[in-house]
Amino acid sequence: MIRQVVSGFLHGHDPIVAERWYYRYHSKECVRAFGPWLRRYETYKTLPPPPQAERFGVRNSFLTELWYANLEDYVEADPYNRKLTPMTSLPPGTAEVEPCHILVPARPTEDFLGKEPALEEVSIMRWFCLFRYPEGVSPEEGERWYLDTHSQEVKEQPGLLKYVSHRALENPLFSGVWHRMSELWYENMDAWRRAVVDSPPRYTPPPWNSEYPFVHLVSVFVRNTPDVDFLKDNPIIP
Repeated sequence: MIRQVVSGFLHGHDPIVAERWYYRYHSKECVRAFGPWLRRYETYKTLPPPPQAERFGVRNSFLTELWYANLEDYVEADPYNRKLTPMTSLPPGTAEVEPCHILVPARPTEDFLGKEPALEEVSIMRWFCLFRYPEGVSPEEGERWYLDTHSQEVKEQPGLLKYVSHRALENPLFSGVWHRMSELWYENMDAWRRAVVDSPPRYTPPPWNSEYPFVHLVSVFVRNTPDVDFLKDNPIIP
């Protein structure tokens, strides 16, 4: 099972206009085009980020996940993607920002804490981070630093409830712009701020950059559960 994750979908567009277009047209076209191959098609409205999150390339609007049984299904569905109404059909006057796509295994390739939080006891805020290593840094060098050093220090954040990561899959449909997607869980935004801004662990910088967060990063904040399951729900169109 694999997941196509689109981070910051419709970021920069007028939120009212974008949501209406997404629910009324785009999502329905996707269901019709990819329905025979899709296992899940869910979207999350992003949470308003705090000012301290700007350094992490934070985006707004939506995080969307499309699940396929395997890479072959994803590739087979692709010709239908070219028949979708383009985002340029949105009304003029909104700023178009290219969404960030990554294809990853459905299950994490790493689980750094190896535990699940008790969902009935705490609220959950999920921080999705897509990142790539800088130009000139080989994936092998970047992975050694991330897996052996950085992730081991990140998991010492106070109040971190879950920390998993997915290594990007190679695929023939779009270039591998992003090397990884990591997901970190906190009880709420205050807990994130304490863990990441106020009292973070001491991080060892990589050879290529001494300024945290060390890699090119885009991120979003979402709740634990999706706002819409497009294969099952009939969302109210705003």
